[in-house]
Amino acid sequence: MAQKKSDSFAKAFEELEEITKWFDLETSLDLDQGLKKFERGLELASLLKKRLSDVEIKVEEIKEKFKE
Repeated sequence: MAQKKSDSFAKAFEELEEITKWFDLETSLDLDQGLKKFERGLELASLLKKRLSDVEIKVEEIKEKFKE
């Protein structure tokens, strides 16, 4: 079964939240692990930003379609 874009957005957002919590809670920071999590966080943030931009464009298209 194909995953809905909204599901993948929610999962990516949850993963990004977990990464930020890890940085908040981690007291003995492992530099290698921290670097990997930081890189993954940036990947997720970029993916989420792109998805939000796509949705914003679609909303504007819909609004324009129904404009009087």
